[in-house]
Amino acid sequence: MNLARSFIFTRVAIFLFFVINLFSIYLLLRGHNHPGGGFIGGLGSGMSLVLLSLAVGVEQMQKVLRVDPVRLATLGLLVATLSSALPMLWGDPFLTQYNIKIGGVGLGTPLIFDIGVYLVVIGITVRLIVILARPVEGLCSLTPIERTRYASEIEKPIDQPIEQKIETNWGGQG
Repeated sequence: MNLARSFIFTRVAIFLFFVINLFSIYLLLRGHNHPGGGFIGGLGSGMSLVLLSLAVGVEQMQKVLRVDPVRLATLGLLVATLSSALPMLWGDPFLTQYNIKIGGVGLGTPLIFDIGVYLVVIGITVRLIVILARPVEGLCSLTPIERTRYASEIEKPIDQPIEQKIETNWGGQG
């Protein structure tokens, strides 16, 4: 399905994509000392990708992301879990913080944990938006590759691309 897109909206959305992502990184980096952090920064970045998908389409937005959102979320979960469990190697409790100051900037395990949360939130947000937005553009929610990864083999898809004719008995006999 070819959706007519506004030239002005597309250009503004592309510009805002960069501005919102810059702000989300700011929120990520200030999060363990002030309001913000990985969750709200990830939501900001995820929403910038939603805005981009509205402007250029889901397929183009996925080309910008260049990575499967589920794998991004998995990487984030791995980073957050490892940064939380790392202190246990030295006999400290789970989620013990280790911090160092470099030029007045505090770096440490809370920032690594926030980066993991940031990646999880971006991955989950984008995955949900892609699944919900594809049918609007006349595409199946899951591609054949995604169907083998995320759906059961005995499951039948409930959505079909618009190009396929859906036979019904509404118009005539019956």
